[in-house]
Amino acid sequence: MLIGGFSMVLMQASVKLLSAELHPIVITLYRASLVFVVLFPFLLWKGFATIKTKSIKLQIIRGFVGGICMLCMFTGFSLVSLAEATALLFTVPIFATILSIFFLSELVGVKRWLTILTGFVGVLVIARPDVSLNSGHVILLCAAIAWSISLLIAKKLTEKDTIISVTFWQAIGCVPMTFLASLFVWEVPDLQQLLYLLGIATLGTMGHALVYAALKTGKISVMLPIDYLRIIWSTLLGYLLFAHLPTLHLLAGSFLIISATAFISFREIQSRQ
Repeated sequence: MLIGGFSMVLMQASVKLLSAELHPIVITLYRASLVFVVLFPFLLWKGFATIKTKSIKLQIIRGFVGGICMLCMFTGFSLVSLAEATALLFTVPIFATILSIFFLSELVGVKRWLTILTGFVGVLVIARPDVSLNSGHVILLCAAIAWSISLLIAKKLTEKDTIISVTFWQAIGCVPMTFLASLFVWEVPDLQQLLYLLGIATLGTMGHALVYAALKTGKISVMLPIDYLRIIWSTLLGYLLFAHLPTLHLLAGSFLIISATAFISFREIQSRQ
């Protein structure tokens, strides 16, 4: 989980850096397309049967939703600080809880509703719509909603498919949408940019696979607090690479969001025991 989370933050920082030279939509296309290159050595070692799926329909739907998520996410990275982006993406469990009410008929008590409200207060503290609403904040929240839908589908897929299969088809499923979107802003990367793009694809693929593996093999109660270290890493990288200092609004909002997601996660653990 530690390495996986750090890989994700490094990928986000790399996307933000490269977005100064390439359009985020073009970066998204290459991030999705190069997954096959990244996983090819592993597939030669383990065999292509590793990426077989028993639910192609769900994979297609998840690919479509994942395409929306990745486009919004990478665009959002180019518009706001790394720490803000990371904090807003921690709202995924909150949105997943709300969606589970409507699509999985799950019962949510008063405590969880109060927790959800607390999380949204944290979002408002960070976004500060009373001062000026940054489009990056809105786009990242759209990414969080799409990601929460993708996670609910992944939860179903992992019952029969392997982690590598879910990771592979998630990325490949994003390619058609990102390709169509990139036609309107097409740019051809040079060799150096292509190497950066390969690095982004490697970090993203490794990060997702390691996080999924950690959650599958380890105790969630131990794994989740480690995942919250991403806030610290993104703040440090944001300062070192972009000279972004954390504001009081960011710290307060992050505290509210993390508190809300932690409560939701631990309530989930208790319900399983």
